[in-house]
Amino acid sequence: QHFYKKYLRQVNIVQLSYFELLSSEPVYLKNIGGIISPTLRDISSIGINTYQYFLSILLMDKKTFFDSYVIQNVLNFFIKENVSYSNEHECFLIHETETTGIITKEIYPKVCDLILQRNYIKTQHNEDLSKIENPKALEIMKKIQKGRAESKKNTQTDENMELGNIISAVANKGNGLNILNIWDITIFQLWDCFMRLSNNNIYDIQSMSVAAWGNKDKYFDFTSWYKRIYN
Repeated sequence: QHFYKKYLRQVNIVQLSYFELLSSEPVYLKNIGGIISPTLRDISSIGINTYQYFLSILLMDKKTFFDSYVIQNVLNFFIKENVSYSNEHECFLIHETETTGIITKEIYPKVCDLILQRNYIKTQHNEDLSKIENPKALEIMKKIQKGRAESKKNTQTDENMELGNIISAVANKGNGLNILNIWDITIFQLWDCFMRLSNNNIYDIQSMSVAAWGNKDKYFDFTSWYKRIYN
């Protein structure tokens, strides 16, 4: 009980700011640790299959999945400090020279969300059906959740969006990145760069078209190239 009083605090994890997500530095949470966005070099060091497997673990149902051995490896990859499981306290300990924080079953889903944010993954949580009292509303929500599950099963992977292909596309687009130095940027920075390049390509095409032919509205938003695209 004293252990929990010392380390466990109510952790209020919200959507990180765009600045924090873009940063190469860990995002530090009191009583937990530093959540990193791995570089492409970090991902390469463990292999793309292992990285994707780690992400799949983080996306699993947090209430029914808390296998200590597997999750310990995942957390050690995405958290700056060392992570180990404590059978005595039934939680993960965050430590360097001494224990600096813990991750319990209650905190774990929030930590997963933070890690996924830093990997450019937005989660869509299922609503807690136990809190819905109206029978008709409960029936509707069950149908919605079933539809989401079926949609995920039927979604095929787009080979154009495969990580290796995105790395090649961004590295050969110019703007200072190439196939040699791209490995030092984070996975969030890669996807952000890709989305920004895609947005700017559309802007360039539209601006050239308006310059040459005009448009029916006789208006072109010249500020659209720097409009926020990540929400």
